[in-house]
Amino acid sequence: MKKIIIVGASILALSILILVVNYILVEKSQSQISEGKPINQKTTKKQAVLVIDIQEGITGKSSTSDFFVEQSEELVGVVNRLIDSSAGHNIPVIYVKNEISNPLINILNNSLAKGSPGAELDSRLRVVSAFIINKDKGDAFSNPLLDSILIRGDINKLVFTGLDLARCVNSTILAAANRHYDICLISDALITKDPDSLKQDMLEKFKQRGFEVMSCEEYLQNLHRQESGADSVLVTALQ
Repeated sequence: MKKIIIVGASILALSILILVVNYILVEKSQSQISEGKPINQKTTKKQAVLVIDIQEGITGKSSTSDFFVEQSEELVGVVNRLIDSSAGHNIPVIYVKNEISNPLINILNNSLAKGSPGAELDSRLRVVSAFIINKDKGDAFSNPLLDSILIRGDINKLVFTGLDLARCVNSTILAAANRHYDICLISDALITKDPDSLKQDMLEKFKQRGFEVMSCEEYLQNLHRQESGADSVLVTALQ
């Protein structure tokens, strides 16, 4: 009996160790930022909106985070305004989803497991395009499809919305900067689970790097002031 208990305890300890090591390796992989090939810069700015990780398993019904759920109604409302206006100005909207296929990680938390309801876009989100990018890392450019869509559309400016600003959004911003995209952050369409002071600090640092930071209202006003077609790209160009 004692031998059985020892064997059982050893198996349990080994299983926990495997889970911990796997989790550490995944976390390290998640933080990697892709380099990519620098895009060709042009005077005319053709922009696309990125909607990052607004999913059922994060902000919706399957979420395990009270914080994101509490923030979700306001976030989705602001992002939907941006989506509607962008679609009205023929600006492509690209949706990014986090999907976890690693079975060991899904043992700990399967809210974003590949193929699960939690991995789907938040049902309140307006979906106006077929451009949906799946990723299993923080950096959305880890999926080559994003590079392909942007290059085919001759996009050179990216507008960022979604979450988490300190994690997946940040990784994708840094990867976009490596590729020399112009970057615009919509302050009230971005959230982070960390203290609000961190969000403000990050936005200030992004400003210092020369990135645009503006509110949803300011962005929409800019769109209305632009001449028809001057700073947008036809969605058909990406198809």
